[in-house]
Amino acid sequence: MSDGPLIATRPTAVAPPRFDAGRLLNILLPLLLLLGVLLLWWGSVKYFQIPEYLLPAPGAVADRIVADHDLFLRHGWATLKVVMLGFLLSAVLGVGLALAVVLNRTIERTLMPIIVGSQTIPKVAIAPLFIVWLGFGLEPKVAITFLISFFPVVVSSISGLKAVENDMLDLVRSMGAGRLKSILKVRIPTALPQIFAGLKIAICSAVVGAIVAEFVGSDVGLGYLLLTSTATLDGTLVWAALMILVAIGISLFVTVVQLERLLIPWHVSIRTEQ
Repeated sequence: MSDGPLIATRPTAVAPPRFDAGRLLNILLPLLLLLGVLLLWWGSVKYFQIPEYLLPAPGAVADRIVADHDLFLRHGWATLKVVMLGFLLSAVLGVGLALAVVLNRTIERTLMPIIVGSQTIPKVAIAPLFIVWLGFGLEPKVAITFLISFFPVVVSSISGLKAVENDMLDLVRSMGAGRLKSILKVRIPTALPQIFAGLKIAICSAVVGAIVAEFVGSDVGLGYLLLTSTATLDGTLVWAALMILVAIGISLFVTVVQLERLLIPWHVSIRTEQ
């Protein structure tokens, strides 16, 4: 026998998924803008009878991408590899250098003027030197990409790591945390929003850096493809390579944004979007 009276319970109704108008607008608005740009592009080419070597129609560019997809896959992969290696190098060394600068005043006084000074040198001017020093290969292109993309990571990371309140550091030290633990538990988590701000700038800069490197010395990559197609006045090839380059840049930026949402869902900027 049961210990008490049986009470009939109604099954809990599952709430239907809520319609998210904001997320829908985030998708529709860029698509509508893109459609408007494509229509304006197509209409301008047709109305003004612009030659194809100056500005091909969007349909011609799309046809060229489909027709030469093997060519674009090979050159796109070469550029993507340079972008990713240069970006990862800038992320690791940039955050590490920022930590060293924040934790040691002597390192900050010694390195920061050199880091800032290095950014005033045009990378196109020194890119041939990397070709001479490192040869024609992957290394000079990664080095140039790194030089262009690491500065925003360093500056943003330093700003975030310095933003930690001294009271918070004193609190964790009073609880027995050493220097390493205070860095891992307090400084880095607090600085993550600023670090990701630098990474989002750096990933876009890395794409530009890879193209600059391929302009200077390369026989493969989208930069090489842009250089050769411009010389031969192949307008559809130029714009097809540009569209693929834009797609790579947007995809990498979105990847960094998704990683930011995954690692710091507690931050006010992420919670506000959600």
